[in-house]
Amino acid sequence: MAEVQLDNQENYRTEYREVATTYRFQISLRFIINAFTATIQSALLSLYGQALQKPPIPVHTILIPVLGIIMMFAVFAIEQRTISVFRAMIRRGKDLEFNLGLIGGQFSWLGAPEIIRPKGLRRFITHTWGIRLIYGVISTMWIVLWALLLT
Repeated sequence: MAEVQLDNQENYRTEYREVATTYRFQISLRFIINAFTATIQSALLSLYGQALQKPPIPVHTILIPVLGIIMMFAVFAIEQRTISVFRAMIRRGKDLEFNLGLIGGQFSWLGAPEIIRPKGLRRFITHTWGIRLIYGVISTMWIVLWALLLT
């Protein structure tokens, strides 16, 4: 019986390391995607500006904002999935910390209500809100530019 408990503890420690690694990967992936998005959107905007300078305006100019909008929806979906995965890692990490008898471990701290769902103005001062604001502005820009071309 004691040997089974030792095996369980070792399995929990191994899983804890994997959960921590996955959590860190998801966080870094989030910022890699943001950098990729900024680069692609900048390139599309530059291409769009060059196309507008060629009279008459090429037909493919209408497709550039559509491509920008589609890419923003895709990136937003990736962002939402990344958030759900790293929240799942926090939940599992908290479970493992309980099973390992760790008090005040990294996942307990990260999973604290004031960190996950801050109150008042603090809820707007997060990476998620900042990223959503940037994505919203870029998406709105593409929608407006596309609408202006259609009129």
